[in-house]
Amino acid sequence: MSSTDSTQDTDTARRGATVAIAGDWHANTSWAIRSLRHLHSLGVREVFQLGDFGIWPGQKGADYLDALQEVLEELGMRVVVTPGNHEDYHQISELSAQNRDQHPAHAGFEALGAVMWSRDRIALLSRGHRFTRSGWSFVSLGGAPSVDFEHRITGQSWWIEETITRDDVATVVAGGPADVMLTHDAPEPWHGTDMVAKIVQTPLGRSAEVLAYAAEGRRRLDAAFQAVKPRVLAHGHYHVKDSTRVQIEGCDHETLVVATECDQMPDANLGLLHLPDEQTEGQEPQVEWVPLPPITTGVDRSQLGVWPEKPVWVWETEEFLRVFDEGRSAHWNQLIAEAAEEPTGAWVHRMAEALKQSKNPRAGEFMGARAGGLLPDSGIEGDDQ
Repeated sequence: MSSTDSTQDTDTARRGATVAIAGDWHANTSWAIRSLRHLHSLGVREVFQLGDFGIWPGQKGADYLDALQEVLEELGMRVVVTPGNHEDYHQISELSAQNRDQHPAHAGFEALGAVMWSRDRIALLSRGHRFTRSGWSFVSLGGAPSVDFEHRITGQSWWIEETITRDDVATVVAGGPADVMLTHDAPEPWHGTDMVAKIVQTPLGRSAEVLAYAAEGRRRLDAAFQAVKPRVLAHGHYHVKDSTRVQIEGCDHETLVVATECDQMPDANLGLLHLPDEQTEGQEPQVEWVPLPPITTGVDRSQLGVWPEKPVWVWETEEFLRVFDEGRSAHWNQLIAEAAEEPTGAWVHRMAEALKQSKNPRAGEFMGARAGGLLPDSGIEGDDQ
């Protein structure tokens, strides 16, 4: 799944630009459509999605893609996907790369080059694919190890092609530096954000085989990262909102590393990368999170997921309980982040009480490993790892 195709502007000077990014969508149709409509209201036409997009087998996958295609056509938008680990790679392998830059549907967009198209307005980037936006060079390196592969079915819910290969890394390295790197996995912890590092360093009972598989994936991505020396790396996969600046050895600039949330997390699944004009001294790339506004009427409550769409400090114990019982790691990570910012808030006690009441042992294990002392009277002890 490698590509050496590269699309370059004739003008190589970096101009000021803003590009939209989106974290994991997991074939969540209502979430994806809601995100697209909101971004469109902000003037966005092109969205760079960072994997676990929703290339899924069967009717569910087809219905999701068809629904998005219809909305993208209506809005005059397109989605450009760096595939993740939870994608049907058999389906992807049957797509051939096509250059549709001159197609009427893509009029007004900057060139993308030869890429795979799952629908007329949904592009999939091969590993190592390069293109430019406003003079900023981009490279994509999708894929990541699934840490739950032991519980999945090969060819139905897990595909070995998710793995970044040594050949993929060689392709990226051979292409040289780029300004912006789009990935699904993250580089090694010392080249990533604090929250991702904490996840990586908390095994949560995973087998030695799983941990080795995940570590090898990060090592390969990190090797490509160090060769590319981007000014920005944006990724998904870990379902956390975080950003930091890191220094690659031998590099004359810092790199902004951005980790994105997944669907059902309205505060940080979407972002705008602000890329400065190269003539402007002292400015660095910035990320601006794009929260989704609450839905108040006309929508079935079940479409909103388990996360109440109001500030966490006004949640009742029952709302925390629902998030612990029905939520997943992305929701719990966000609660930890909120508690770290306001550890003495009265709402933290309601959260701790809900955790004691929760019947989901996974939530207790997760919060105990990562929250520890943030949870007063929860009965959950922290993990020293």
